[in-house]
Amino acid sequence: YINTEVSNTFVLKNTNKGYSYTFTAKLERPAINGLGGMLAYTYGLARDMQSVGSTVQANMPTFTGQNYLTTSYADNDLRHRIVGYVNYRKEYGGQFGGATTVTLGTTANSGYKISYVYSNDMNGDGQNNDLIYVPKTASELSFATVTAGAKTFTAAEQQAAFDAWISGDKYLSSRRGQYAERNGQALPWLTRFDLSIAQDFFVKVGPKAKRNTITVRFDILNFGNLLNQNWGVGYTPLTSTPLSLSSVDAQGVPTFKMATQTITKADKTTEVVLAQDRFVRGITLGNTWQGQFTVRYTFN
Repeated sequence: YINTEVSNTFVLKNTNKGYSYTFTAKLERPAINGLGGMLAYTYGLARDMQSVGSTVQANMPTFTGQNYLTTSYADNDLRHRIVGYVNYRKEYGGQFGGATTVTLGTTANSGYKISYVYSNDMNGDGQNNDLIYVPKTASELSFATVTAGAKTFTAAEQQAAFDAWISGDKYLSSRRGQYAERNGQALPWLTRFDLSIAQDFFVKVGPKAKRNTITVRFDILNFGNLLNQNWGVGYTPLTSTPLSLSSVDAQGVPTFKMATQTITKADKTTEVVLAQDRFVRGITLGNTWQGQFTVRYTFN
């Protein structure tokens, strides 16, 4: 370095590499006799060299290094999204009666993107952002014995487990003999439904008998999860760093260790195993159903 006080420098330039496009189609039925609805589908694809021009640049997953970035799927690559609703409203009792409105809405979309990287800095640039190499066969990679909890896994066990982990994944198995891509993997589809029931009570107010409205409304967010605990639950990656570097021999050949996971067996006991799942169900508030009760008074 010319100035030894500076440890990392980025020179940003414009580029004409990369592109994006979206396509949307929508069918809509205006409310007729109280019944209406809409269904829309969007397909979008975006590729770029990087999504943010800042110090975040240093964290961009790559196997060529930060100075030689190639185009890959962008962080905002949408791909598939479906939005729709059906709505029914019934009024009764004349001007001072009431109305009941029921609305069922849905959103469904392909999952957000994942980059599979090593848990170590493989190319010595000071960043743990190096995309993994997906071997043609398990024998291409060497493994070191790893101990997790009270269990020890041999090199042969890890070799077989990593090969099975790749073969069980449509994306990774398509990249055999190549490096994984930045944002190449995507989480499974997520579909959720929301239900809203609103009851209007029309009331006569004032000397001119103006119609005001009292609305009692109940919303159930992620309604499907209320019906079945397995519905409307999103996934998270078990790990985006399936391999960690153990050592490098005198010839420069690396030896790895494979990630492990803890599973709960049928008898409710837990066991540490080599990574089997690519995705696990998320345990967050957004993955459960929620209810909201509101009362509103509308003046006329």
